[in-house]
Amino acid sequence: MSIAVVGWGSLIWCPGSLRIKTKWRRDGPVLPIEFARISDGQRLTLVIHPGSPQQNTYWALSELDELDAARGNLKEREGCSSLSAIHYFRLNDSTPSLPSAVKSALESWFPKHRDEIEAAIWTGLSTNWCEKFRRDFSPDDAVRYLEDLKAQKTTYERAKEYVQNAPPSIQTEVRKLMRKKGWEDAKLSDSLFEPEA
Repeated sequence: MSIAVVGWGSLIWCPGSLRIKTKWRRDGPVLPIEFARISDGQRLTLVIHPGSPQQNTYWALSELDELDAARGNLKEREGCSSLSAIHYFRLNDSTPSLPSAVKSALESWFPKHRDEIEAAIWTGLSTNWCEKFRRDFSPDDAVRYLEDLKAQKTTYERAKEYVQNAPPSIQTEVRKLMRKKGWEDAKLSDSLFEPEA
């Protein structure tokens, strides 16, 4: 089975133990992505966040040809505690329930690559803003969170790296707001990506 790994954040610039056999392609599904999750080390990370502006994602082919093995490899790279955090999609298959915005995006994207892939996997973590702060996520609140990290220099620099290193097509509201505050987008190496057609 040919399996696409869909990514939009640190998977692109720091694949680590992710086993992929191609470079990243720029024509992944268009999904609502935002810096809406606080992860290990207090970093603000990109997750699918229904209601956020749509972003062009990326994809690469997994070296693994069994769905559970590919999901397990992505789970390991992401440090997820459960395989349920690694979502998947196969056209005309009884895949687990997905947010309607995600399902419709994949249903429209998948047929364009029918000759190349049979399944797609991605990290399905969601925002944890309510857990952390007892209020809904907002881009302005995320900016305040990042600015409050300044007192912890190492933590702040790591959080900054995650926002700045997001791949070029990921231009979320939080990233735009932080750019206004002087954070420049990093230029990722062209060697990470398949050449544009």
